[in-house]
Amino acid sequence: MPTFNPSHFLSYCQSLYKADSTYDSKQVDRLNRHRHVEPDSAEFLANIATITKPNTVLEIGTSTGFSTLWLAYGLRHQAQYDFISLDIDKSRSEAAHQHLQNTGLSDSVRLIVQDAFIFLNSNEDVFDLVFLDAERQFYIDYIRGLHNALDVGSVLIVDNVISHRDEVSEFLAEFTNDSRYICHTLDVGAGLFMAVRQEH
Repeated sequence: MPTFNPSHFLSYCQSLYKADSTYDSKQVDRLNRHRHVEPDSAEFLANIATITKPNTVLEIGTSTGFSTLWLAYGLRHQAQYDFISLDIDKSRSEAAHQHLQNTGLSDSVRLIVQDAFIFLNSNEDVFDLVFLDAERQFYIDYIRGLHNALDVGSVLIVDNVISHRDEVSEFLAEFTNDSRYICHTLDVGAGLFMAVRQEH
């Protein structure tokens, strides 16, 4: 397995994004697209992981692992952490594993093939950082599980909140109207929503 090399990682991610964007442009059915976060959003995630040094990270929606790569990149200087990335599609999780291997980061992430609702409902852990980028129609179902997975200092980041505002507005309101959180919408990529838990 390759060892991690920063310049190789950056060129690999650039090539991966370009290849997958070309692939997505040819897919008529949106569910067949890989739909990665934009490079700006990916770099933002890496920065947040580097700055906050989370001990526990949960990504909901691995797809083929572009954002997973960048989160792992942001975590790479930490001696210990637990990073779980969930996807319901086994083939996409396997593709993500291959990309992680190719960049020397496969030991950084536990890739789990499971429905996020089932995971969140059985989860008893608290996560310092949660990144949500999955099928938006199911977000409402995740609310209770997400609240339980977040504690004071935990950060929730949600993608596509400007590009698909109408689809996520009800879900986001569950956090913006909750006094336990301070929330911001960031004009990065397709729009990132960040909720920081302030109270138990």
